[in-house]
Amino acid sequence: MEYLLGMIFSDKGSRITVIVIGMIILRVILDKSSTKLVKVVSDQAPRGKRLRTLTNIFNTFFSVSIVVVGLFMILKELGFDITPLLTSAGIVGLAVGFGAQALVKDVISGFFLILEGQFDEGDEVEINGKKGVVEKISLRTVSIRGAKKELHIIPNGSIILVSNFSKD
Repeated sequence: MEYLLGMIFSDKGSRITVIVIGMIILRVILDKSSTKLVKVVSDQAPRGKRLRTLTNIFNTFFSVSIVVVGLFMILKELGFDITPLLTSAGIVGLAVGFGAQALVKDVISGFFLILEGQFDEGDEVEINGKKGVVEKISLRTVSIRGAKKELHIIPNGSIILVSNFSKD
């Protein structure tokens, strides 16, 4: 069987075509399954919003992962030695990780904030002493509008205490 597949896909062009088709199939499967998941759960408005946000995050992450792995496989098929490229990517990732610790902290905190549903858009909250109505929740920040119409933008990583006046 392996010999037969080796004969069929012996040239680089056909192997690269199979890789690209595989990438497309994985992306379509990811898109269809996440869309069905959102449709099933989105009947409940706040939970549906949260699920759509998380679905978009996962779709983006897995789409980028599929493309990067596919590109590495194509480069390998073209005869490039990808070991130095992978090593360089690891070193750059480590440097960026150290340089962007606050950003990473904000994103991770935002992910758990959205996942746990401590508060939703439209809720009246007090976060770190700032009281108002939540206008927007993103992975990096929370925007709340105060009583005097001032807009407070709070990084998710700095949220220590949340008081939610809209939940029981």
